Amino acid sequence: MIRPVFLLLTLSLTLILSTVSCTNGAVPESPKLASPAPTPIPIPTKFYSQTMPATPLPAPTPLVNTEEITSPINENVGKVVHDTLPVEKSSEKIFVKFPLTILDREEKPLTFTEPPERIVVYDAAAVETIFAIGQGHRIIGTHSWVSYPEESEKIEKVGDAFNMDIERIVALDPDLVFLFYPTFKQELEKAGLKVLLLESVDDDLRKMANTFRIWGQITNAPNEAELLAKDFENRVMQIESILAPYDSGPSVFQDVGDLWTPGDNTLMGSVFNLLKLQNISHDVANYGQLSPEVIIDRNPQILISSNPDSIYQNSAFQELLPVKNNSIFKSNDDYLSISGPRFILGVEELALEFYPGLFK
Repeated sequence: MIRPVFLLLTLSLTLILSTVSCTNGAVPESPKLASPAPTPIPIPTKFYSQTMPATPLPAPTPLVNTEEITSPINENVGKVVHDTLPVEKSSEKIFVKFPLTILDREEKPLTFTEPPERIVVYDAAAVETIFAIGQGHRIIGTHSWVSYPEESEKIEKVGDAFNMDIERIVALDPDLVFLFYPTFKQELEKAGLKVLLLESVDDDLRKMANTFRIWGQITNAPNEAELLAKDFENRVMQIESILAPYDSGPSVFQDVGDLWTPGDNTLMGSVFNLLKLQNISHDVANYGQLSPEVIIDRNPQILISSNPDSIYQNSAFQELLPVKNNSIFKSNDDYLSISGPRFILGVEELALEFYPGLFK
């Protein structure tokens, strides 16, 4: 009787100890809350001194031809490397039929029975063009401001851009005198000389190609002139093609001296239009002078000047972006001041400067 009772007590004690053991055990801790994720380090942003064009439309199909071409511009600038629309060389040669009649600036006809052999050219752009098509040997006189190409240094200078030694010109016995302004036209004609008056291109750079062709006709070098004209046109088209997806570019102000600036109806105005730069002098006819207050109010993102120091040192302009960033572009007057074959080099230089991500 005692043994069963003892056994029962033993079992009861074992059960109690087991229960106590469970209740006195360590209570599991709740899982700790996860630490918040660290804040990402911001990616550094590079601030450019100039802005890119507005949000683009879908990108156009890329041009296939990327090649190094030698420009037909007869100069020492060297090879121009760029994506290019190739100049199509036609197998059919162009021939000039003489007599040839050209309408001058006043729409008066001037007839050539043969190409002129001795030309006095009173226009730097025409001198460059005639040399570019391989006919520079025909030029016997020009003005003292002509300095390109190097061969022009050997040509006799018969005055400056605004004065002319008529007696000396008569003595040179030219069969053509070319002018781009009418000041001396009547005097030269009274001396018995044949005078062609054509205006320099001053409102649309695309017209230059036609001027090249005219000189090709006059000097009987139409194929060389056509190659030059096509190269010029294709390089303009290439710029148009690259910028076609964009609506507009940054605003621009060009200082040609003492805050005089070109309006939209000028040659440089057409360049800004081609490059989709927003000319802050859009309401200026031809050339005009803007006050510092107007320039500051219109706040151009790009400044172009042949003398940047004059703007950097002007206390009124210290808050303008190009002044702060020391990024005023010094224009190449050798290219952009003469409406000849090299003008396109100046345009391409501006495109590369202001849109380095698009042009190379």
